[in-house]
Amino acid sequence: MLAFVLLLSMLSARAQPAATGTVITATGVPVPFASVGVRGKPVGTVADGQGVFLLSTLAQAAGTDTVVVSCIGYEPRQLLLSRLRQQPAVQLTPAPTPIREVQVRHARVTPATLGRTATGGTAHWTTSSRDISEVDGNRGWEVGTVLPITRNSYVDSFHFYIEQNEFGPIRLRFVLYKMEHGQPTELLLTDDVQFTIPAGQTGWIDVALAKYRLHLPKGQTVAAGIQWLQGQQLSPDKNHFGGPGAFPSPRHRALARDKSEAHWRVFPINVSMYLAVQTYK
Repeated sequence: MLAFVLLLSMLSARAQPAATGTVITATGVPVPFASVGVRGKPVGTVADGQGVFLLSTLAQAAGTDTVVVSCIGYEPRQLLLSRLRQQPAVQLTPAPTPIREVQVRHARVTPATLGRTATGGTAHWTTSSRDISEVDGNRGWEVGTVLPITRNSYVDSFHFYIEQNEFGPIRLRFVLYKMEHGQPTELLLTDDVQFTIPAGQTGWIDVALAKYRLHLPKGQTVAAGIQWLQGQQLSPDKNHFGGPGAFPSPRHRALARDKSEAHWRVFPINVSMYLAVQTYK
């Protein structure tokens, strides 16, 4: 009888659904692919297309840690993990939309590239060097390149080279940060630029940006890159996704962080990423 009761308890425990949180607006509309990160720690995830995320992805954090929930186009929300566990529905408020000035492009512009267009190199950035033991443990991971802006520039597109891809379709987000004191600070985007890479695709990935009317003034330094939102390994024993870079590269820097609120790591690598721009004096 005791064994039967224990068996029922085990089956009941297994049947319990995983505890989840949700990211929504004040009217209950899901905020898809919102970032959920623990400030200063490589802990967190990205919500799915319905704004749902697993609370277990925050298990390594303490209840007194601060969780930051954010998404481009919304005001970020900060709360203690202990409160999130008690009230797992997080409401985000749309950020004020700035009125865009009508930009008339300078009469004399010159096409240019900012970054590295070569496809070889002795250095590599890759997901395989990370712990992705959880389901889609790459969610929230970011990698990018630091780009000094030497001429006023209109941004046409972003490009990065993939040499290995052992995943099914991957959803990514383009990110563009302002750099201050060698670290990325505020995002320079008001639009959430997402795109999908087909299963196993390698080579140059092109992200069209002209319609977002991004302008980078001379003298600014930015970091351009990608954030992983969703993906699935094609095989359990294969987890390579990455690209090449030149190393050592004293004048160039690459950036990476495991989750949306983790500390950035800086590497003397010139990765194969670039912005295609139109420049003027």
